[in-house]
Amino acid sequence: MRRLCIAFNFLATILCAQQKGTSPLSTTNSPLSTINQQLSTNTYAVVVGISDYQDNNISDLRFADKDAEAFANFLRSSAGGRLDVDHLKVLLNEKATVAQFAIALDWLMEVVKENDQVIIYFSGHGDVEKKTITQPGYLLCWDAPSRVYLAGGALALPMFQDIITTLSAQNKAKVIVITDACRSGKLAGSSVRWIANNRC
Repeated sequence: MRRLCIAFNFLATILCAQQKGTSPLSTTNSPLSTINQQLSTNTYAVVVGISDYQDNNISDLRFADKDAEAFANFLRSSAGGRLDVDHLKVLLNEKATVAQFAIALDWLMEVVKENDQVIIYFSGHGDVEKKTITQPGYLLCWDAPSRVYLAGGALALPMFQDIITTLSAQNKAKVIVITDACRSGKLAGSSVRWIANNRC
């Protein structure tokens, strides 16, 4: 677990409704500089941003897709490691279905090897299923229903954490997870280093 670093609500806004988007950051004085210093040719990233949800009962977000696109552009830049299409998967709005997100995470487990670096970025809605005893958290993908997340369209945080742990412990990669989503603090565990700034 030493290799596992999870940062929650990075680029977070004051409310889940996201009152403002990203602004240019100095790569020398920002948290992104840490990523930049550790980037190598063996860095892989999955970037997800959802502002416009399929279900009209799920409120849309103003800047989630733009924030994700800005972060993907950073990773493509010289400051961010010049990641190409073989190392970077970007899923925005209707392309960010739970199936496509799962396929992208499976791709990471297939290609990532020891000492590689993995960056997973998710900006969108998160929620908790309150009817069950464990009350699992979910990351809501574009095709999520407005309720009953077990029906599909949402990635359960226990499964997401299992994938992260697999990448870290089995693939022996350094994993950085950045989420800007309500309830994503459910990912935190006693054996995981994390930074929380959950303002929802």
